[in-house]
Amino acid sequence: MAMSQFMKYLLFLFVALVVLVGCGAGHANLTSITVSPQSATATSPQGQVGYTATGHFANGKSRSLSQVDGLSWKTSTTSATIGPTGEATCSAPGTVTVTASAPQNLQFTVNNGVQNTSVTVTGTATLICQ
Repeated sequence: MAMSQFMKYLLFLFVALVVLVGCGAGHANLTSITVSPQSATATSPQGQVGYTATGHFANGKSRSLSQVDGLSWKTSTTSATIGPTGEATCSAPGTVTVTASAPQNLQFTVNNGVQNTSVTVTGTATLICQ
């Protein structure tokens, strides 16, 4: 009887561990995003600037972010548009804020493909369309 209880306990621990790992537990959360270049100028119409996003994590590590991480891009005005890979194109003169956003818990998205509902972390840069 004691062995049966021990086996149930081990099974419970195993299931709990699988659930925690599946939810991203044990992986460092994203704490900030740096967008590069921080400031750029392009001519309009059709001047382009390529932006990159670097994620900084709670464990002190950093790495480049992409669509696989749930990274998305947007611009503050219609003076420029930006594609999913960070390529901004000026369409009219103006100052534009370029924003990169990603979920705080990146591992959640990668592991199970379910829509990530964790807090969003953002980083910004400036694009001047002349």
